[in-house]
Amino acid sequence: MIRLENVAKVYDGGIVAVREIDMDVRRGEFVFLVGPSGSGKSTLIRMCLREEKATKGKIWVAGKEITKMTSWRVPYLRRTVGTVFQDFKLLPNKTVAENVAFALKVTGRPRSVVRSQVPQVLELVGLSAKADRYPRQLSGGEQQRVSLARAFVNRPPILLADEPTGNLDPATSVGIMRLLDRINRTGTTVMMATHDHAIVDAMRRRVVQLERGRVVRDQAGSGYESSADLVDL
Repeated sequence: MIRLENVAKVYDGGIVAVREIDMDVRRGEFVFLVGPSGSGKSTLIRMCLREEKATKGKIWVAGKEITKMTSWRVPYLRRTVGTVFQDFKLLPNKTVAENVAFALKVTGRPRSVVRSQVPQVLELVGLSAKADRYPRQLSGGEQQRVSLARAFVNRPPILLADEPTGNLDPATSVGIMRLLDRINRTGTTVMMATHDHAIVDAMRRRVVQLERGRVVRDQAGSGYESSADLVDL
């Protein structure tokens, strides 16, 4: 579903964010990107969304080589990739239901689909009772649940998450990870960048560790540290 071949990213001024990365993420996998700040995690996520262009190498997302993709096709790529960020990115003047419905409307889905899909996905994230609330009326964890609902409502084959629990307390973070796990089990491929060692150790999924833009560890079914004890979410 996601493939990087000899990918590098160099910013203006010669700052190297990513160095010659090769990586394959298979359909249905859940992959954690870990590493210290500045290791290249967020840059890698942004390159997979074509928010940043790779300086070198090739990237395939959902079967399409996006490094050569023309700019007018990028919005169509992003319609097939769900995204969740640390800062939620909700529309403040729209209700919970309207925020989720917006993701369907921009893809041209008919009203009948919007009416059926929005309640279903709000039930999935546990927010059916707050469909008419505005983001300002929600807790941080609830806002992130709305963000997850919006990312998943189109049933994308891929979901990219950049520090989705970064602004949340540990208990709330566990709830968000349970939702991501549930989404992954429906068949959606998930790639998530995180600093949270506890979450990575608990989930026991594939871990790709970056340092100074290079992959230094790529291990299946492991925690942040390979010797970590299994914790049941």
